[in-house]
Amino acid sequence: MNERIEEILRGAYDLHVHAAPDGRRQRRMDALEVARCAYEAEMGGFVLKSHDYNTAPLTYALNQMYPGLRVFGAIALNRSVGGVNPDAVQVAADLGAQVVWMPTFTADFRLRERGGGIRVADDEGNLCAGVHEALEIIAANDMTLASGHISPAEAIALFEAASTQGVRRMIATHPDGIATMDEQRRMISLGAYPEYTFLACMPPRARRTPRQFAETLRMLGVGNCVVATDFGQWMNPPPAEGMRMAIAALLDAGMSDDEVAALVKRNPAQLLGAE
Repeated sequence: MNERIEEILRGAYDLHVHAAPDGRRQRRMDALEVARCAYEAEMGGFVLKSHDYNTAPLTYALNQMYPGLRVFGAIALNRSVGGVNPDAVQVAADLGAQVVWMPTFTADFRLRERGGGIRVADDEGNLCAGVHEALEIIAANDMTLASGHISPAEAIALFEAASTQGVRRMIATHPDGIATMDEQRRMISLGAYPEYTFLACMPPRARRTPRQFAETLRMLGVGNCVVATDFGQWMNPPPAEGMRMAIAALLDAGMSDDEVAALVKRNPAQLLGAE
């Protein structure tokens, strides 16, 4: 079994990794340590995510240090970068970032009990200021659009517009427990891949058992989804070990080697343009 796990892990891409430095949030490891672990595991690479800043300059340095490992820069369009700010997206593109998240921690849907967050679309599905221009930049630079922590209705409106504006790579950010299965199927029909993160199976959250995780992925179709870790929290293992755990858990839940490889290798590689 260990050989099967290691073979799938080799060349895998984790689309959702956190590391220090990361503002006020305590992280298990800094970016250098995270990259070293991924390199030693012979992973294909990972996306370095911060809710506060563009990680492209940091990932540029990591890629020089670990040849063969591909660390992808990203930006989340939160208040710290001006919200849905096309200028920030253009700078990220110029610096080589691959992934653009719509608002996460400062999204209106995330802050709905307190109010005052950033919206991507209004209640009628019309996109808010700056979104179309941001999508144009994402499409022109063949970047990957991720929905962030916006509402399912906003995400569907976003993906509808993105698909018509030429965006080819789209991720529905951890919709499990947020979007209904019908909403997720609608996102898939627009070209977005639901991202299921193994963090949902970990204490203290543990919203899903690995078997439930596998069943949902099969219901949506493993060819339509990706599995990432969303690791980096101080209480969790290193992200590379988290990916190994996710692979092992899915195999133990009855998924085939090919199904798991699609979720952690082939589909993520396509979303990153790393085929």
